[in-house]
Amino acid sequence: MALTSVGRSVLAGARAAAVFALACGCAFAQPAAVVTDVQGPAAMANAAGAPIAILQTLGAGDRVRLAAGARVALLFYADGAQYDARGPGEITLDAQRPRASSGAVVQARAVTAPSAMRLKPGGLVQGALVMRNLGLRVVAPDPQVLSPRPELAWTDSRTGTVYDVAVIDASGARAFEQTTAARTTQIPESRALAPGQSYALQVTARIGDQVVQVARAEFRVASADLQAQAKALAPATDAPVAERVAYALWLEQNDLRDEARRWWAAAAQSRPEQGSLQERAGAR
Repeated sequence: MALTSVGRSVLAGARAAAVFALACGCAFAQPAAVVTDVQGPAAMANAAGAPIAILQTLGAGDRVRLAAGARVALLFYADGAQYDARGPGEITLDAQRPRASSGAVVQARAVTAPSAMRLKPGGLVQGALVMRNLGLRVVAPDPQVLSPRPELAWTDSRTGTVYDVAVIDASGARAFEQTTAARTTQIPESRALAPGQSYALQVTARIGDQVVQVARAEFRVASADLQAQAKALAPATDAPVAERVAYALWLEQNDLRDEARRWWAAAAQSRPEQGSLQERAGAR
């Protein structure tokens, strides 16, 4: 049966899309690994030669060129395995590990329970766009927190305001309350929140006796199991940058973004040239 003009157009479009997909190679493929540290000159071994950066994802078949003394650390999505690659030379990524050539050296990183650090491909959480709106806005805690004593914080465009702060549990009872002129406070040890429970933070802004605005945000304290897992996986504060970045990624993918920001900030101090770390440390 002869194709109509519409049918021919559809077929031509499908062929063009297939050719484009083949030409792009892994552009549509799931990433194989994420870069958790870079030291020294390292770049993609292709015509563009773009520099490698921390938090960059790489696909199977990607090649990285390392200068003498350069080092790149990688965490693979397939099994959580981590590797160091050192130059001079090149590495080519397989789905589960890098392969060295032209003099490069690849070594597996000795990490505790790599399978527990397994990440979801494409799971990097983007920093939120902060809207500079007028009035009262809750900025902390995040939707899920690790600590049973989370920081509570808000912004307000007004001056001369006091705030009635209340943390309300699922039954409607007030687990914590305070009146303050500050815009941040923390749950005290004596009022620590229960693991695995949901709460609402309510901030009431007053000028004198007049209520001018109320802001509310819901959050959840991580379960006891998740808290235990986070504690077991946490590296030392002076651990290599790659381990701290990997842990911060794990925290983010488990919606523990407030805790992750602390690790991003520490990693950014060790690698101030890596703008991606600075961005994530300040993301709300």
